[in-house]
Amino acid sequence: MKAGILTLVSFLALGYVTRPLFRSFITSATSDHAAACLEMLGSTSTEEDGNTYIIGTVRNNCERKFGNVTVTFKLDRQPGPMENLDAPVSAYARDVGPDQTKQFKTAVPISKNSTYRFDAISAY
Repeated sequence: MKAGILTLVSFLALGYVTRPLFRSFITSATSDHAAACLEMLGSTSTEEDGNTYIIGTVRNNCERKFGNVTVTFKLDRQPGPMENLDAPVSAYARDVGPDQTKQFKTAVPISKNSTYRFDAISAY
């Protein structure tokens, strides 16, 4: 019984002492460095197999690797009986290393006549 309590107290003390080390690590991992590190170099639309997609490139200007990068665009309203609201559409790039440029492509096709505008970049 005494050994169990002593082990528990030791474990809690170790956690208390090492907490500052993990706090800086967790803050670094969860902070949004994407805005400062990632830059969209350009975008356009392309047609593949009869579908239209938004494609482009992003550049990582930092020394940190991003495993998943999401570039969000807003599709503008289209006139007609079923007007769409400004709908978001996302494009993705994977494993963007330090000082590396990667291509992105929307996950779903957009209407051929759609107009769109850049909204945001997020990454982790």
